[in-house]
Amino acid sequence: MKLCVKNLQITALGENRELVKGIDFSVSQGESVILLGQSGSGKTMTCRAVMGLLDPKNFSVKGEILSDDRDLLTMPLRERLGIYGGDIAFIPQNPMTALDPSVRIGRQMDETLALHGKASKAERKARILKSLTQAGLPDGAEIYSAYPHMLSGGMLQRVLIAMTMMGQAKIVIADEPTTALDVIHRNETIDSFIRLRQNGTGIFMVTHDFSAAVQLGGRVMIMKEGNILERGQVKEVLSAPKADYTKALISASSLSRTRTGGLS
Repeated sequence: MKLCVKNLQITALGENRELVKGIDFSVSQGESVILLGQSGSGKTMTCRAVMGLLDPKNFSVKGEILSDDRDLLTMPLRERLGIYGGDIAFIPQNPMTALDPSVRIGRQMDETLALHGKASKAERKARILKSLTQAGLPDGAEIYSAYPHMLSGGMLQRVLIAMTMMGQAKIVIADEPTTALDVIHRNETIDSFIRLRQNGTGIFMVTHDFSAAVQLGGRVMIMKEGNILERGQVKEVLSAPKADYTKALISASSLSRTRTGGLS
């Protein structure tokens, strides 16, 4: 599967302000693409537009968002819902708000799996426990029975990653998945994304975390004020940036102090 975004334009209707200005990119299975830039550059808007999460009363979305040459923007809602949550999965920035705090994690995962498949309850549970282990949560039985508030932010983030694994998503869209995590949990979360990619899933990650970008690797796009200013392989762009904006971002980050070691 390949996700292609062509000439994506997002306008805030109330302000008549263009937030994303005709950008293009693609994500294939088994690769990672990172959209990197400072807060307010249009990264999250891009992510939400790709997932069809922008309210049409407030935002105009133009261009093409193609899933294997089928345009998600013009596709009938019923067909689109069959792709979102199945072939294309979304991992939001805040895992605490992504899960129902009153429902045990196992039940929430089971409901998601039942929605997109026809396996028995026992088969679904086995698949859930396996995906939790694959996502770096070895105590799957305890996680299955726990409520969201009983887990750390890093563990909840990996629960969401496990949900994409069990659903066998072909493309995963992740919006700032490491923002609220400490270094240890950030590294564990990125390791989970790497495992996803190695298993054939395409990763599209939105972030302003240079360290996370370097750790994940793949292709990177540098965004400023709704435009893509620079793109290429992560190590090449961050080791020898061409755009002044990219150079300024690197200088302002901790990456500038450890660039040689971090990009080796």
